[in-house]
Amino acid sequence: MISANQYQDIEIQQGADFENVITFETSHGMDAQKQFVGKIQKDFANSTFTGPKKVNNAYGTQANNDDWQENSTITEIQFDLVASVTGNSVTLTLPAEATQYFTDDFEGVWELVEKDVTVVANPIYTRHIQGDVVISKGMIQLDDTWKAAS
Repeated sequence: MISANQYQDIEIQQGADFENVITFETSHGMDAQKQFVGKIQKDFANSTFTGPKKVNNAYGTQANNDDWQENSTITEIQFDLVASVTGNSVTLTLPAEATQYFTDDFEGVWELVEKDVTVVANPIYTRHIQGDVVISKGMIQLDDTWKAAS
């Protein structure tokens, strides 16, 4: 479990990279038998909303050629995540290329769940942390360019 708090609200800034590091108690025992998924939804009823959708590569895995686009019929956004055995942590990220597609008024929920497959026939699922998500509006577009005056 998480050492300090099992409920955390997050704010995502439109058009900016997002990162959230979740650190576990040392007694948690991270190992290769633990798998994680972290995602954002509009609500727990799985309602549709307009937001970013990864259209190539594996969900939950960052790749240099990720392609994010706006889609009006999604029900979830999976964070890209990296689990660190030595750091006893999970890092959840979304690139600016994804966050730019959240609508100005988006409010939703998020959570991080672990699947422990130590016993393959009977895996153990643990919801470690959850909370609300709000979007901080932005006006700069990713394709805007500028340079310092000389």
